[in-house]
Amino acid sequence: MKIDIAKLPVVEAVVGFFIVAIGLTFAGAFAATDGSGEDAAVSASPTAGDTGSPGASPSPGGPPQVTMQDNSFDPDEITVPAGDTVTFDITNEGGAIHDMHIAGPDGDYTEDFCGGDGDPCSVPDRIRGGDVAKLTWEVPDSPGEVDFRCDYHPQDMTGTITIE
Repeated sequence: MKIDIAKLPVVEAVVGFFIVAIGLTFAGAFAATDGSGEDAAVSASPTAGDTGSPGASPSPGGPPQVTMQDNSFDPDEITVPAGDTVTFDITNEGGAIHDMHIAGPDGDYTEDFCGGDGDPCSVPDRIRGGDVAKLTWEVPDSPGEVDFRCDYHPQDMTGTITIE
């Protein structure tokens, strides 16, 4: 019996392998950037001594804690006293790179990706999964609201700081 190599399904097997490999790669990438973080939040607490509802105001006895996950802040609503200097302790519990970027006084972001000295940004400005950062901010003297975001996920990772 003579086997005709041209009639073996080798090409179909190779193509099938690549299709499965590409599909698994996309599924893994999607899970790493958008998986369980959809409902996650960042935990921040403003100045020491303040008390309030969890996730909305500072933790007693310490700086505000902000946790980042893929793709959310916990808390995403923070309250701080007007005219204070606040240092946020930031932890990235997600797998993707994040940052925390507070909008300028006019509500706009003067730069993308914390590239200069225009707006308050986390240090470092590229917080990898499992890493920590800080953000020190001179809170305006006037009460109001200021937005913050992650420059890497500006549509999904946003929050509001209420100044009292």
